[in-house]
Amino acid sequence: MDMAGEGSENSMDEITVWADIRCPWCWMGHRRLKAALERLGAAGREVTVVRRSFLLEPAGPDSPDRTVRGAALNSWGTSQAQWEATRSRVAEASRREGLGIEMNEVLNVGSRPAHRLIKLAVSRGFDPGQVWDQLYTAHLERREDLTAPEALRRAGKGFGLAEGDVDALLDSDDFAAEVEADHREAVAQGVGSIPTYAHAGQALSGARSVDELVEFLSGAEARR
Repeated sequence: MDMAGEGSENSMDEITVWADIRCPWCWMGHRRLKAALERLGAAGREVTVVRRSFLLEPAGPDSPDRTVRGAALNSWGTSQAQWEATRSRVAEASRREGLGIEMNEVLNVGSRPAHRLIKLAVSRGFDPGQVWDQLYTAHLERREDLTAPEALRRAGKGFGLAEGDVDALLDSDDFAAEVEADHREAVAQGVGSIPTYAHAGQALSGARSVDELVEFLSGAEARR
């Protein structure tokens, strides 16, 4: 996929990633991209990561079911056999990444508050990769409700934000526009699935391996 507005001299060593905290493949992609960048870094190549918010359900969950499993079986038209195949595939793939994702118990909640918290933390100078990783952990591994103030306070405290900072965020519209802008840009660029990686005018989507990510970045380097 070609990405409009990318590919200038200044963007050659910058990769943009669109992802959602709700997406298990995004967390695995997050870990794989880290490994790919470490491999490139060992060879003397440095690539900056720009992390953008994508909302799988911009209007919020379209099912009243409390878990993703319940929503899939009762609202999304997924059969029991299809769900079990997906659950097993996610569980096995996550184990290979050193993660523990059990989709039967992951909550079906909107991710907009978590994305706003990410924006706040990054604006305060916290490492974006670590912030995303901690929120993936909270949602997908600890199975917390990241729309609940107490869960967001706990997550914020984990990377150094004071509870008062999180409360002030929740009492305001701070960073809501930035989250919306990220999502609108993704839609305008034709992003239809996540994770999506954009680099030097090209895009790559889906659960890619470390080798595929290294090849994607190296191919872009060769086009310079």
